[in-house]
Amino acid sequence: MTGFPPDTFICMYFHSPCFAVEFRYMKLQEFVIMATFSGNMQQILEYTAWRMDAPPMFGAFHIAAVLIAVIIAAAGAVRAKRLSAGGRFRLLETCGWVLVILEVYKQLFLYYVVNGSVYDWWYFPFQLCSVPMYLCIMLPLLYRGADGRSADGRGADDPGTCAASPVLTFLAAYTFTGAAAALIIPEDYLRSYVTLTLHGFVWHGILLLISLTVLLSRTADLSRRAFARATMLFLAMCAAAVCINIAVEPLMAASYEEGLIPHSYAAMFYLNPYHLSPQPLVGEIQKSAGIPLGLALYVISIIAVSSFLTLLFRRLSNASAESRR
Repeated sequence: MTGFPPDTFICMYFHSPCFAVEFRYMKLQEFVIMATFSGNMQQILEYTAWRMDAPPMFGAFHIAAVLIAVIIAAAGAVRAKRLSAGGRFRLLETCGWVLVILEVYKQLFLYYVVNGSVYDWWYFPFQLCSVPMYLCIMLPLLYRGADGRSADGRGADDPGTCAASPVLTFLAAYTFTGAAAALIIPEDYLRSYVTLTLHGFVWHGILLLISLTVLLSRTADLSRRAFARATMLFLAMCAAAVCINIAVEPLMAASYEEGLIPHSYAAMFYLNPYHLSPQPLVGEIQKSAGIPLGLALYVISIIAVSSFLTLLFRRLSNASAESRR
């Protein structure tokens, strides 16, 4: 079962009634470029399918890529401290849209080049390191105004609107945990394609920039209550991930049996209730204690690490504030 190719909706939109209205406001050159790109999607993507030997974990390439990502993210976050509240929100939103562009490229590349025009739900963008993309582009809906003010007129630094937001606390705590873990153990994106490998390091470097920007600028509330709200958001996402994994299981099983895709199941958030986790430690626990207990321990461990990091960042922030007095 192949389903719709990722660019089908672009083509359908071109021929929809809505398109006839919007075409009046689109330059002819822009239309030609978009139509050409849609019609030659596979050919264009194949031009970027540069092959290489997959780099080993903890090799020179891995270490160098991590150092570059960390340095650029840290430098960007330090500079972001000088921005106004509104400027920081625009930076986070921009990061979100950059992630959208990167994800669209990755999905199309996997569909056309890697999987031969068959969609593999294993790569559906709903992982711990994917949700910051959605959260960042949602920020303008939550906090409006060029100066960072919300809809009710309060400032972005007001604890009642911005700092106490579970979204920003999530970006500070859980995004940092996910980005750091993925950069340390990048097994999933050390691939034989240059662009996919670079995509992984650029992606998680941007996540680190997002998290450090929120932390260093003190945009997020790091109190216990705020972290509890962010944890509820995390748990809701875990529940959604399990639902996705269950829903697509029949689709993937059919394609896998036909030899169309390399994965027989989805692992959003690595929380599949039917299969052993691909995470080595979690998988070993599940072999002896069962899948449900292993998944529960995995979720608890993410919460525990994020809680520890939140406590550490809060103390460092308080110590920094005290030293400036």
